[in-house]
Amino acid sequence: MRYITGKFGCCLLAVGCWLLAVGCSSDHADEQRAVSTLQVVPYTTVYQNIGHLMRAVTEGYSEYTPDHDLAIGLYVLPEETPTVKLIRYSSGVWHSQAVVEGSHDYTIYGFMPKKDPITSSISQSGGNVLLTLSNIPAVTADDVCLVTGVKDITGALQQGQFDYRGKVDDNHVRLLMDHLFAAVKFQFAVDADYRALRIIKLKSLTLTTTSAAVTAAVTLTPNTTGADPVTSVSYTPSGSTSSATFFENAAGVDITAAEIGNYPCCFAPALSSNLTMVSTYDVYDRYGNKVREDCTATNSLPNLSAARGQCVTINLTVAPTYLGVLSDPDIDNPTFTVN
Repeated sequence: MRYITGKFGCCLLAVGCWLLAVGCSSDHADEQRAVSTLQVVPYTTVYQNIGHLMRAVTEGYSEYTPDHDLAIGLYVLPEETPTVKLIRYSSGVWHSQAVVEGSHDYTIYGFMPKKDPITSSISQSGGNVLLTLSNIPAVTADDVCLVTGVKDITGALQQGQFDYRGKVDDNHVRLLMDHLFAAVKFQFAVDADYRALRIIKLKSLTLTTTSAAVTAAVTLTPNTTGADPVTSVSYTPSGSTSSATFFENAAGVDITAAEIGNYPCCFAPALSSNLTMVSTYDVYDRYGNKVREDCTATNSLPNLSAARGQCVTINLTVAPTYLGVLSDPDIDNPTFTVN
């Protein structure tokens, strides 16, 4: 009898809990069903080589999968006081802090990466949106990008449109992103006479500039025609100096056999004439014996007149200052020259 009573009591307790759950959820059922976190599928282009000014829109973009942890900052409007929401990428997964309600209309603006010390603000006036990004490092290995189009996962991918309607259960949004900075990459060659004597293994490339940070004020004009919504960008440098290491390999890469050109470093177009590259490398003889370690070469780069989204390629040749005397320090401490 005790067993039956106890079991019946448990049933009453379970029913009571169920009724309580139903009673609590009934007041907020619509709200609970209609709210979900926003997930992203970002798309971006590669940097276009300078001289090729036409940038493809839809067909030129591909899904962007980060090779390191980062965060995208999104403004999900309307909000009385807009605050940036983070969608982080880590360990191969996107984690969202942005919440939207189903069947509600929003406009979404944003940028990446969202990281210290970058700060942001947004305002709207006369159909335009002003997105201001402050304290962006003047040179950076990060690809600083803007959201230039928004579409849910079922719609067409087109820049200029920022409207988004929340879904009840699956809030995936595709973000079309465009580069805010220009980029520079380097192609290395080794003088043929010197290559017969020595092997150069590049260990790092660092870009420096005479400014520490940049504020970018971006005016966006939403449209339904597929036109580029970025109607103006102004870059305001500040500070004295900054640097970014965009290639690093402790063992060194043999630049007589490998191309160093897949590691672009980004810079604000306003800084195109104030860039310096520092290379660190080891020198080996043709038998593989290390002759000199951690040599450095410093090159002031020419005026890199590139607009946002463009990439400048710098060709460099490694050569000794003279070949007449095959002795240190000349043959073992060659000079990098910009072609």
